Amino acid sequence: MTSWVVADSGLYLTIVLQEPHAVKAAALVEMWKQLDQYAAAPYLFRYELVSVIRKHIARGTLTLKDGHTALQGLFRYPVEIFTDEALLQRAFELANFYNRPNAYDATYLALAEHLGCEFWTADLKLFNAVSSQLEWVKWIGDYVPPQEQNS
Repeated sequence: MTSWVVADSGLYLTIVLQEPHAVKAAALVEMWKQLDQYAAAPYLFRYELVSVIRKHIARGTLTLKDGHTALQGLFRYPVEIFTDEALLQRAFELANFYNRPNAYDATYLALAEHLGCEFWTADLKLFNAVSSQLEWVKWIGDYVPPQEQNS
C-alpha cells in the first residue's frame, strides 16, 4: 500500500529559496524519502512554484539565472500531481467551511483528506485557521528533525 504525504508549494520553495525553516523542510523531505512516503500535490502545485519564482524575479530578489536554477531544483523533487474534479468540489466546500478567502490552499486540504495522510504547509495562517479541527495539518515550523529530538 502506498504511503502518501501532501506538501504545499511553500514547503519546497522554503528549501530552494533558503527561507526560514529551510533546514527543517529539507530534513522532512529527506525523512519521507527514507520512509518510502510519496509526496502528493494538487494540479496547481507546479504553477504556484513558477508564479512565486517569477514574482521574486520581478521584485529583484532573484536574478533570471537564479530563477531558472531554482525552478530546475524544484522540478527535481518527486511529487505526484493529482487532478480530480471531485477534489475541486471538496476544496470549494473546505474553503467555505473554514472561511478561506480563496480555494488554492483548500485543494491541498482536500487532497490530504482524500488520501488520508498528513498535510505539511509553510503557510502559518492556513495552519492556524484549520489545525485545531484538522489534526493532520502540520506546520513546517513545528517540525523537529530526528537528530534534534534528543538535544
